[in-house]
Amino acid sequence: MAKNQTYSHVIQANSNKKKNIKLGILMYNTRSNQNLIHSNHVMKTDQTFVSNERLKVKVLIVGLGPAGTACGMGLARRSISVLALDRAYFPRDKICGDALPLFAQGLVNHLGINDRAPEMLCHSEIFERGSIHAKKIMHGKSIPGWRINVDGVQTQKPCLQAVKRFDLDNWLVDCCANRQLPMRFGWQVQKMRWEETLKQWLVEGKINSPDGVKVGQFLVAAEIVVGCDGAASTIQRHCRRINDRQPHALASRFYLKSPDDLCISRNKDCLISRIDYRWPGETSYAWAFAVPGGFNCGVAAMPLPMTPTPKRGFELLQLTRDWSKEIKQLVSSSIIQPSLIHTHQDVQISTMAIPVIHPSHQQRPPAGIMLTGDAASLVDPHQGHGIDRALESGGLAASVIRQGIEEGHGPERMTQHYQARLEARTRKWRKGWQQLKCEYNEER
Repeated sequence: MAKNQTYSHVIQANSNKKKNIKLGILMYNTRSNQNLIHSNHVMKTDQTFVSNERLKVKVLIVGLGPAGTACGMGLARRSISVLALDRAYFPRDKICGDALPLFAQGLVNHLGINDRAPEMLCHSEIFERGSIHAKKIMHGKSIPGWRINVDGVQTQKPCLQAVKRFDLDNWLVDCCANRQLPMRFGWQVQKMRWEETLKQWLVEGKINSPDGVKVGQFLVAAEIVVGCDGAASTIQRHCRRINDRQPHALASRFYLKSPDDLCISRNKDCLISRIDYRWPGETSYAWAFAVPGGFNCGVAAMPLPMTPTPKRGFELLQLTRDWSKEIKQLVSSSIIQPSLIHTHQDVQISTMAIPVIHPSHQQRPPAGIMLTGDAASLVDPHQGHGIDRALESGGLAASVIRQGIEEGHGPERMTQHYQARLEARTRKWRKGWQQLKCEYNEER
């Protein structure tokens, strides 16, 4: 997929012929959605469009990460007027550990990533140290698939599948484009309000160029808004109750890159990723996951119910710097293959706050709003994974919407149905708090 295509922010409906529109890095057909698009635009002398877009759809998807693309693929080609938008242009980076939980592995494999883009994937064994799980095995408990390796435990075969979020999210957007999902990029939601007379949400925002320059504004009227816009969700902020404090984890990430001529491939010896609970008495852990081209490394500081914010930013950065030094020392061991990374490279550390699932209650958005993934604070509080829950909740939202439209339900009924089905899942996901407490109490 070419990365240097021309970006266009204005789409003018053409009812006489099929028209392909370049948008972001993707091309899709807009014929099925032409009656929804109304544009007022002015051409500047430098050929830059200043656009004022007014659209009306049944469903608006805000955010095109794993949750938004899962929802979009579930609604595309269904005779439902739907629009998906994202504030960014793709490909774009996202701070993440890049490891795919089992549910996420199954879904992306079902979508064909193994056949269409196997070069994006990396498979490795897992070495784990310091966790309750590892200690049980070290003290004689037999767990199928694991064996003792020096001061930790290791899987007996590759079980970790990782793909960089830079590549994964772009590939998922490509899957949406192949299904002809109408999408807009550079569209940033700024505010929204319920219009009682229209029984619709009015969502407003600005249109930015790839360079971040404002080139227009938009207003979208929608009966249903699916919030898939991540940890800093504008949609979620609109729904948040006063004094509703959501627990957050803090995470850092840096990459150790391999030389261009030594990129990881399936022909090399099996790689080993690492999870290290190296700070006794704390809920923090470090990781080094094998990805194409090197290793994704970082530190996650998980919260406890009595301490909703686990660490301050500078403390996390110091732990991460210590971990980067340790990783470079490990390149001479069997844990990380020395030929695959530069030991003297400078690392660029990125950090972010991650809203984890609440230990006791679930957000209750108003009628016509469905929150998914990080916007719904569904991240596991024990290990910090969220891609699987983003994909699952995004697909669930699409399923509920399809069923609701078929049965003639309104936005309020569909929101209630979605919340009930999501709550059934969150009851299971909250068990991560019990695992986190056990990990914490074991070391005290």
